[in-house]
Amino acid sequence: MGITINEIVTGRKTFFIAPDTSLIPESYLEDYFALGYECYFVENDKKVSIQKKVDILISVFHDVIFFFNIDYPIPNFEWAIFIRNIIESYGNQASIGVLYAKRQSKDEKLKLERKYLYELGLNCGCIQLEYQKKQNFDLIEKILYANQAQGRRKNIRALCTKACTFSVNFNNKAYNGVLQDISLSHFSFAFPEDKLSVQLYEKIADFHFNIRGFMFRSDAVLIMQRALNTEVLFVFGFVSTTGANGLDQRIKQLLIPNVYQLMSSNCKLLLDQLYNKVGPTRSDIETLQTIDDDII
Repeated sequence: MGITINEIVTGRKTFFIAPDTSLIPESYLEDYFALGYECYFVENDKKVSIQKKVDILISVFHDVIFFFNIDYPIPNFEWAIFIRNIIESYGNQASIGVLYAKRQSKDEKLKLERKYLYELGLNCGCIQLEYQKKQNFDLIEKILYANQAQGRRKNIRALCTKACTFSVNFNNKAYNGVLQDISLSHFSFAFPEDKLSVQLYEKIADFHFNIRGFMFRSDAVLIMQRALNTEVLFVFGFVSTTGANGLDQRIKQLLIPNVYQLMSSNCKLLLDQLYNKVGPTRSDIETLQTIDDDII
């Protein structure tokens, strides 16, 4: 079973390039995911240059936002020149902002804003981070909201591997299978035609889930079904023990890190495969139709 590349690259992604994790720890990405923002860190390393990584990201993903940490030192490298080259090469294929640690001098802050906002015309801002990382969570959240980093999605769905399974008893029959995807509000799976007979908006009680070792239970209601060749795709919405839409809050909080890690693993595995190619071309990306979920 493989996850298609097209499914992974769909939706708006935000990449923090060479981030200062003392000011924005990676744990924040999980919290932003719970708010509907799909964010990733892209670190600098000796194996693959920042320039190559950014080229790959723009080539692979159709809707990206970059925030560059302009305080990150790279030998023989200037952030302003690099960003100008991106704009000249790719135009509006990527939205760009910059982040930097708080400056002691107001004049220095104004100088940076003049360079990046007015000279380069960055549309996602020139953001000064605070010394205390706790203050930066709300600051970054406001920036993500202002730049519509959520896209059209309220809940990000993670594409599932064969390690994501479900089972349920319905109409005196036992059903089990592998999930297609899961979010904090919905999940889906495909069954052969005529295997499961359920009415639209019908509620099924007590689904059992195993998401890569994390097990939980929830009721669910069918909200959509669609024919897929010889199978039918069923999309269910979670229903809480009180009958409200969504998961019980306790289960939701426990599920967040598991779904985030699933989503993040898919994206990182795809990028690792492309990073390992020497100067991947568009044909390389198009040829790589699926990633192998055996190693996710």
